[in-house]
Amino acid sequence: MSTHNDDKSDICYTWRSQLRESEHYYAQSIAEGAAIGGLSGAGIGAVAAAISGGDIGTAALIGGLSGAVAGGIGGYYNAKQKDIADEQALAASVRNDILASNGEIDRTSMAFAKLRDCRFAAADRIKSEFKAGRVPRDKAVKQLNELKTQFDEDIKIAQELGMKMGSRLTEFQNANNQILAKDPTARAVLDAEKISMIQNQPIVVPEKEEIAPTKKQSKKHKKTVQPPAPTVVKKPVNKTQTPTTTATAAKAPAAVEVAHVTESNQIKQKAFVDQIDKAKAQAKVAFSLEGTVSLAEPETLLCGL
Repeated sequence: MSTHNDDKSDICYTWRSQLRESEHYYAQSIAEGAAIGGLSGAGIGAVAAAISGGDIGTAALIGGLSGAVAGGIGGYYNAKQKDIADEQALAASVRNDILASNGEIDRTSMAFAKLRDCRFAAADRIKSEFKAGRVPRDKAVKQLNELKTQFDEDIKIAQELGMKMGSRLTEFQNANNQILAKDPTARAVLDAEKISMIQNQPIVVPEKEEIAPTKKQSKKHKKTVQPPAPTVVKKPVNKTQTPTTTATAAKAPAAVEVAHVTESNQIKQKAFVDQIDKAKAQAKVAFSLEGTVSLAEPETLLCGL
């Protein structure tokens, strides 16, 4: 659990409390014998790069909590194996765990968005009071600095949660690899899906542009010609080269689903880290007396995507 202290007189206390509820979820291991929170080491390098998109600060944030200590990566999958011998049932159980994790990431992301908006709205009110002449400059600056201090603490809480999400993602990716290694038919289905996606990508063929009217043409006869919409041509699918997925998918649906939801878990975790980075950038002007920041409505995330 985090050691962050909360002040109930804080104007954004409700939203910070909602964010900190996620700490209870991430304080628990996802399976007996799999303590996800204490991982650190070199193994996180590739994961951090993929999640952070190359951002050094974000990579360092995620990189501090994955690796190989006290048994290393794989504790989650090993613990699941001890409880569930059947491969299909094991894959289904892992899938359900990842879906639950996806739902928690969605909830955490929404809680952080509400907390961020509350801080920025409070800052806007202070700046409006100053511009209206109801608050002196020194008092407005002090209030904004206090808000910034609170928001810095909010960011730390969110970063800690993002780190724990990254640790769980590492375990889920390991479990996914283990499951796919034991089920080649599932791998064949996934490869077939990738081929199908590539072959069905539309080809955009631009139309020829209309010739502009010459100078000799009368202005009276000039027309405003709208450019025609490009023609979209779908790539033909070579049925002889595309593997048939119907039969193989029926043999290992659980393993295929594990791969799908593992990918979605990485996407969601990256989106949360990006959300934190964007909020940090916005804070540079949000708590400045002359700064302004506009916020879009937070997207409604769907569990399990």
